[in-house]
Amino acid sequence: MDTHYVYLIACRGESKIYVKLGLTSSIQRRLSNIQTGCPHSITHAFIVRSAHREEVEGLEKLLHVLLEPECLRAEWYEGTERFFGTLDAVLSRVNEGGFTHEELWDTPDFVGSEFEIMLHRHEFQFLRIQLPIRKGRDPIENAQNASPAEIADSLMRELSTPLLRLAVELQQ
Repeated sequence: MDTHYVYLIACRGESKIYVKLGLTSSIQRRLSNIQTGCPHSITHAFIVRSAHREEVEGLEKLLHVLLEPECLRAEWYEGTERFFGTLDAVLSRVNEGGFTHEELWDTPDFVGSEFEIMLHRHEFQFLRIQLPIRKGRDPIENAQNASPAEIADSLMRELSTPLLRLAVELQQ
């Protein structure tokens, strides 16, 4: 049985947190490719997995739509407090089935897999990948459960490091 993943991969620049949101069938290969193309070290990696590609496609599309205000380019986002708050709310509500009729009506005009994700509860399991990944090891082997709030908190903690906080203050 194939497994498909939505991933959230974060790296820290000098003054910002960057988050890549995407879809893959090989998390190990994807992590390697992103690190090769990213000038910053990957600090965190989280996944949601499913045996059904349509589920992770819908979740990924929904996240892209609802997180669009923070989008920098393509699938890269700036990790701001607003981004992490929205991420936590969306991931929590997907599993709880907590989207109201008004929210469904207010979403952009789409009726694909992302809309289906909003229609009912899901049991997505969110996992934290332990970094660094050792060559030849399955990255899922030591993955740990992570709630949506833990994911947002882990990534937002990067914003509170003294050096990054100073850089952000200097930019303002």
